[in-house]
Amino acid sequence: MAAQTPVPGCPRHEGIGFIYVCKSCEDELICMDCVTDSHYGHKMGKLTDYVADQKREIQQYVDRLSKTDIPKTKEDIRKSETNGGGYQKVISDIKCQGKQMKDNIDTAIKLLVKMCTELEKLNKSVSEKNRTALTKHLREDLEPKLDRCQQVLTSGTTVAVTTLAREIRNTSIDPPFPRRLQTLEFKPATISTELLERMLGKVLVDGEDQSYKPIPTPVVLFEFKTSFPYELCRTCLTGDEAWLSYWKDESVYRVDIKGSVKETIDCKVKVKSISVSPTTGRVWFCVCDDRSIREITMGGDIVTRFNVNNTPRSLCITSDDVVVVGMKGGIQLYTTDGRVVSAGAGRPCRQVAVRPYHMASSSLTGDVAAVDSEGVGYDDYIAGKKPDKQPHVIVMDKQLNLKFRCKDIGTATSNRSSSQSSKFYPNDVCFDGAGDILVTECFTKSVLLIDGNTGRCMRTVYTSDGREPWCISLHEDGTLWVGHPDRRTKIFNYK
Repeated sequence: MAAQTPVPGCPRHEGIGFIYVCKSCEDELICMDCVTDSHYGHKMGKLTDYVADQKREIQQYVDRLSKTDIPKTKEDIRKSETNGGGYQKVISDIKCQGKQMKDNIDTAIKLLVKMCTELEKLNKSVSEKNRTALTKHLREDLEPKLDRCQQVLTSGTTVAVTTLAREIRNTSIDPPFPRRLQTLEFKPATISTELLERMLGKVLVDGEDQSYKPIPTPVVLFEFKTSFPYELCRTCLTGDEAWLSYWKDESVYRVDIKGSVKETIDCKVKVKSISVSPTTGRVWFCVCDDRSIREITMGGDIVTRFNVNNTPRSLCITSDDVVVVGMKGGIQLYTTDGRVVSAGAGRPCRQVAVRPYHMASSSLTGDVAAVDSEGVGYDDYIAGKKPDKQPHVIVMDKQLNLKFRCKDIGTATSNRSSSQSSKFYPNDVCFDGAGDILVTECFTKSVLLIDGNTGRCMRTVYTSDGREPWCISLHEDGTLWVGHPDRRTKIFNYK
């Protein structure tokens, strides 16, 4: 290595300055004595190169703050100051729509009344013509014939009687045919409140209809209990089956929807986390002890694909066959043969995280979601022993650019600062077919549906009446597998 100017400050070797960083120990600053002492055989890097990289990262952060975050926040402040009239405009629009409906109803009433009035005039005219014609027929035809008949019957001769009788038989009476009068009635329609509401319109809150919508109750299709503990449930590529694993166990299990174990694979190492490749259907898993990422082949053989620098906590395989590895301190992308995926200019695709565990990828959007405990256990979190720590869900795009961090029910932030308004301790995540995120939440003992774009909690999908939901997996056929710490698994029809 080329000579470098030492930077003073090694706490273990007084008077000796830093000169390298240890890549094997999460970029720890070390001096020359450290190289031959506690870091012997480790992978080294130049301090100057490392500092240059850090400066570039800081500059990128500065650029994002100055060009994106700060202008956006200022714009949000401006909008918040001018948004007061929005509600009055909505109220005014509702009144205008209501007035238009009333005007339309008044117009419809006028049309019906006008129709009745015109029909009444028409019937009066027809009635008058009928009366005139019938009166003329009565006076000029019928009544004279009656008088003649009566006269002949009273004083007429034999010849007159026979003559009149013959005339009557050979004469047909053709009275005037009166024109028919139109009958009129009103048949009122059923007044539908629902139809009126639909005509009036709806109020949208954050772009969504807030009208009452019945939330479907989850239907339990199957329920079983395993003979072994597990904390991860991952979907098999085909069939009504799933892979189960436990971080203290050396085996992974393939089970069907009734809990029958179809296959057990002894990995001979403790399996920290598993993922199923959406393209091959093969199981991948990570190992803490040797920092390895391994794959189980179709024959059941286990192959180490590559090793990472930091301790792996979780992983998932995307539909693009990219391996997402969650490690202490961050999340990073790799190819299946272990090459770091670049985000441009040689910079690796990486996202900051404290202790990411349990990750998932969306086949629709390519987004990645991870649960980050921030290093605080559930009991300590509930007891408030680490108030500065807040477990949360990180949602990123396929290049691991941050979309949002969901730190409590109903909120999301684009940075690491968030006010804790409610207890929130997520444990596992998966995506549904719309690209939204299903989260198992321990404090409320529920499965929550989180909007994949905003991080807003849309609804509660399932609430446990016993132990909290622990792990989750959604199959393509719409069956939702939810595991609990007491080894119970419930399979729902997800809607």
